[in-house]
Amino acid sequence: MSNPTPSGPFDFEALKKMLEQLGLGNADEIGFEQLVAQIQKMQAAGGGFTFGMTNADRDPDAAWRTTLTAAKQIVSASGADPELRVEEKAAIVDAERLAQSWLTPHTSFAETGRPARAVTKAAWLDATSDGWRAVIEPIIDGLTEALQRNTSVEGGDEFAAMQQMLAPMMRTSASLIYRDRLKKELAEVAGDILTGTELGFNLLGVPDVLVLPANVAQFTRDLDASDRDVTLYLLLREAARQRLFHAVGWLSPQLSALLGHFAREIEIDFDAIASQLQPENLESLSIEQVVAVGESVRGSFFQPASTPTQVEILDRLEVLLALVEGWVDHVVGRATASWMPNAPQLEEVIHRRRASNTPVNGVFAELLGLDLHPRLVRDAKNLWAAVEHHRGMDGRDAIWGHPDLLPTADHLADPLSFAAGEPVRELAEDPLDAELRKLLGERDS
Repeated sequence: MSNPTPSGPFDFEALKKMLEQLGLGNADEIGFEQLVAQIQKMQAAGGGFTFGMTNADRDPDAAWRTTLTAAKQIVSASGADPELRVEEKAAIVDAERLAQSWLTPHTSFAETGRPARAVTKAAWLDATSDGWRAVIEPIIDGLTEALQRNTSVEGGDEFAAMQQMLAPMMRTSASLIYRDRLKKELAEVAGDILTGTELGFNLLGVPDVLVLPANVAQFTRDLDASDRDVTLYLLLREAARQRLFHAVGWLSPQLSALLGHFAREIEIDFDAIASQLQPENLESLSIEQVVAVGESVRGSFFQPASTPTQVEILDRLEVLLALVEGWVDHVVGRATASWMPNAPQLEEVIHRRRASNTPVNGVFAELLGLDLHPRLVRDAKNLWAAVEHHRGMDGRDAIWGHPDLLPTADHLADPLSFAAGEPVRELAEDPLDAELRKLLGERDS
């Protein structure tokens, strides 16, 4: 085949690279006019680059409903999401009332006034649907922008027309790949999460205390503690966290804003996707083939967080999440001191779970490339204890009054200085801690 003759000059090397990335062959071996004509013919016939998608697949609302439904179907297929019995629901309500009564003397943040709820895994997905969507849609938008950047090269009118026709193919492919991945990740989290906001984010949008009895039963199977004690302890943590989210109006929006900002900074590994899209016949490319690409690029979908902005956002998220969980650890520890002798052992179980490789802990790494570490939580708990010692309970909780009042990462390393209102001291890192951080692959603070 002859090389194309465009109406205006354009970079043939860029064209060649684009065609190879899209799996359409070599610019030296393909007839330009024939390719454009073929694509136009396929589009006019209502086919070509649609992968069998319906109009609903292209509508964001319908596409999200389809993804959520698929996640719920995966959960249902596991056979481990039984309907809740009346007595189960009543037991959760009663246990939460007890938990609230223990918490009230140990925090200035009031109850939310909403009754606790026991929910199924599918119901948790429904309850967090809008929250997940707010986190995920910037990723979908980022995919579109990244693919537009990577398929955008200078050229003549004919090349611009071809590029315009091919771009939807790549955007649609990436969206399908990501949505297929998303439904599986959501299903795995729904099968693992114990309470409504265990993720550290309130994706519920309301200050309800939620617990998933089926997951709690699985979690307690190998624990040397009664189901009743474990459930009560989890309700104490969830109720404390929801009191904090409810009373501190800026907290959830701040966390969401940081997630959204991180999503906008994500770099998509375009080559990992495009190199897998090598259909022998454009007309035969199916949804199944596109989804198969998603599996092959699963581990390299996102470029590692490496820009200064990404690292800064990641550091801020880690500190803020550590402050939340450290506050919960401290307050629940105070609340259980007189009533639950095995609370320290249960807290250690939670610490081990927080550090383990579970879907709850890995979901943001899988869906955003956001690898959060729990290493700061113990420091945060110590800081809140020191602040209460110096300023009292009300003074401790008053720090949540404005984000500018919160401790920084440096304060977490020197909690006594923050509690006393003194400048942060320069602390030399223990050599053993430094080597441990290297082994764990953690960034320098």
